[in-house]
Amino acid sequence: MVKKVRTLVNLSSIVVGILFLIILLVPHLAVATTTEDIPIGSEYASGVITRQDSTMKMSYAWVNTNSSEFLSITMFDDIYKVALFRPFFGQAYKVGTSEFFVGTMLTGFELFQDLNGNMVLDQAEELRYYIMLNASQQYILPEIQKTVVDNMTQYSWKICYLEIDGFFNPTDGTYPIRTIIESVNLSYRYEVYENYTELKLAIEMGEWDAYEFDFDVNTGGLIRIADVNLDDHSLSLLFGTTVSSEEPFEMVMHNGSAGLEDLRVEVNGIPIFQSLFLDTYSFGSSEAAYMAYTVPASVDTLYDDQLMFWGTPASFYEWWQTWFPSMSDLTTVPAIGLEEASFLYRICYPIWGGKSFIHDPRYRALFDGELGFPTTTEPTSTVPTTSSIPTTSTIPEITSVEISVILMGVLLVTLPLSRKRRN
Repeated sequence: MVKKVRTLVNLSSIVVGILFLIILLVPHLAVATTTEDIPIGSEYASGVITRQDSTMKMSYAWVNTNSSEFLSITMFDDIYKVALFRPFFGQAYKVGTSEFFVGTMLTGFELFQDLNGNMVLDQAEELRYYIMLNASQQYILPEIQKTVVDNMTQYSWKICYLEIDGFFNPTDGTYPIRTIIESVNLSYRYEVYENYTELKLAIEMGEWDAYEFDFDVNTGGLIRIADVNLDDHSLSLLFGTTVSSEEPFEMVMHNGSAGLEDLRVEVNGIPIFQSLFLDTYSFGSSEAAYMAYTVPASVDTLYDDQLMFWGTPASFYEWWQTWFPSMSDLTTVPAIGLEEASFLYRICYPIWGGKSFIHDPRYRALFDGELGFPTTTEPTSTVPTTSSIPTTSTIPEITSVEISVILMGVLLVTLPLSRKRRN
């Protein structure tokens, strides 16, 4: 079924990121000088941008081909040897004489319990925790490579976040809960075809080690109190996608028995972008494949402090201008954030329990709508599908979106935050 939509887009008193409060705020107090910039005239490149007034750096992977410009960004600090987990990728391109930009941010992780049995997080009472990610203790930055296979050009690179430190919120028990995520590796394969490009994003999630903790009053360190069992928990990855266009556009969802199969951006009924969600995930070397379910996200299922901490600070507009001055040539760069997003969605992994897995969502940008997208086939799954996924919704057409800023940061401080969900 096809439907047209327009989306809108306690914490325990624990210290979880004073370091990043300093690292992220200091660069915005004054205009800075960059020591390197993205070579937007190059076909492809990867590198690092530094600032003279900050230890925070930006690693990028860049592709510029077929009237399309693609960018992924990683924030890291090579003095403290940590990377902030805020993966972003975006693409600017032309269809005829019209310019478009589609940017996507992996905003955060949520743990839920599927109370209604439809495999997804779609009710406020199902959300058990959202994760305040502090930083990864180690990282591997991207090095882009180009190959040609059967007259098809592809660019590939990989970003690795290792030993990610995070905290469960809200904490309902006596002690707060900490987690160490073994790794989150993002492998990008950007393929260029005659009339479209396709990004194949491999998400490799590592194992989670969660435990209750307390503070050692003598050393200031953490004391592990008890392990937290995640066997009865499912995982949700919350994404925000923002579209900037010189023309009015529509977000068109295609639903099936397994939830949202794909999301298309259309202008005058012609598709220009497609996100493919109907896919499976697997646990390591296991041969079994399980269905990943995707649903539109509603702010009704979010806590107020999720929006506070996962939002996009306005100061990042200055960051964009001072870190990437050459990117000002891109005329359609929108804001990326929960409330700025054109579309929020969750990719849900109903069978999880803290285990490592691999999943491969895909994203396509179409240059010639008359030729259309290639036909896709539905994958098999060991997880039964459900007919209880909502299949009808109508929200007015989206109008043009103004140019703004991208990227966001996490500012984690000691605050007694409200657990109230948005109404």
